[in-house]
Amino acid sequence: MPALNTSLHTLFMVGVPLVTQSDRGWEMYAVANAHTSIRHELDSSLRGTLQHRWCFNKSNIKPEIAWSGFRRNFTPGFETILDHGLNTGLYDPNNPVER
Repeated sequence: MPALNTSLHTLFMVGVPLVTQSDRGWEMYAVANAHTSIRHELDSSLRGTLQHRWCFNKSNIKPEIAWSGFRRNFTPGFETILDHGLNTGLYDPNNPVER
């Protein structure tokens, strides 16, 4: 393996958590699978293992409520900004470069 690839591999090894943890919410399965794939790619000895821990307690209820409120308050204004770009021609969805 060339030196550059070794350096990048080391950088990713340092920046990627060993294990992620979450509740069994439907959206977390993608996170668990993506993280496990990254860990398997970085360390082949982990093949066949799940690099994610599922929690059964409800300790994430407060963060979930906060996230829901943030989305509810943030989304309308953000959609307005995106619509402005579309309506004024700043963004062309038919242009492959802008997709």
